Amino acid sequence: METFKLDEQTMIERIVLKVKDLTRQIAFYERVVGLKCIKRTQEEAFLGIDNHILIEMRKVAEKEQPSKGTGLFHFALLLPSREAFATKFFHILQNKEPIDSPEEQVKVLPHFDKIIPISRLDSASDHGYNESFYIHDLEGNGIEIYADRPQRQWGNHERGVNHPLNFKELAPLADFTTDGGLPLGTVIGHVHLRLDRMEECVDFYTDILGFELKELEEHVFFVSSSDYHHQLAGNIWSGSDITHPVAMHTGLHHIVLALPTEDALQKAKDHIKQFILMQEATNGFFVKDPSGNVILLKVKEIM
Repeated sequence: METFKLDEQTMIERIVLKVKDLTRQIAFYERVVGLKCIKRTQEEAFLGIDNHILIEMRKVAEKEQPSKGTGLFHFALLLPSREAFATKFFHILQNKEPIDSPEEQVKVLPHFDKIIPISRLDSASDHGYNESFYIHDLEGNGIEIYADRPQRQWGNHERGVNHPLNFKELAPLADFTTDGGLPLGTVIGHVHLRLDRMEECVDFYTDILGFELKELEEHVFFVSSSDYHHQLAGNIWSGSDITHPVAMHTGLHHIVLALPTEDALQKAKDHIKQFILMQEATNGFFVKDPSGNVILLKVKEIM
């Protein structure tokens, strides 16, 4: 196969989610995650920072996504500094505001006998090259919020380590007067997908899309278009015999990959169309990986 490398300035521009309850999801992303609703209609919402959209929600789902299925494992919001990470981490720990009133929550979650705080911290880790914590939104989508260490330090740490966060170091860096909003400079750093075809997906993301393979283990891989540790990852931790969500399920609709120029997009298109089918879009083209995850490739928007 002809060697092709995706332009190194390619970035993940936004994530598009299928949602069932648009109002509650907006409330979660504003009050917990710290994004702002930039624009909303009855059927969709656009959330981000300032006018930079990071998450697009479409009210098209009717059922919760399968607990074991292909799709989104998590998307990761990269914060611009360790101070911003410490501030958001401690805000998550302190935030006890419920998403619903007691009356509303009884209707939505009748099997719980007490009001659930809006924040649900799943785990937190020091991975060496970054520090991160993980939560899930109200419809089962995984979210990582993290900050990288300086790139010159990445080689000092073994990839894949999971050490506890150092609270004593982080606490003095945090602003405990924050309203919880994420700062300017926050971007989608990477996306981690759930797969059912490991080998085929590795080939798809490297040979066809042109990402560079950064790490390959038995059940997980990491790729990037540049020297970044990873922009996309995929795992088969749930096994290879898992469900493919359908249109009515909540979860990932598609990932938006933004290339820096029209020329870079055309070069990618000319290569990719030799190997797989693609669907034309007004601003680019869609492709689908062997596990059914959809990606839109387009030109980066000028802010």
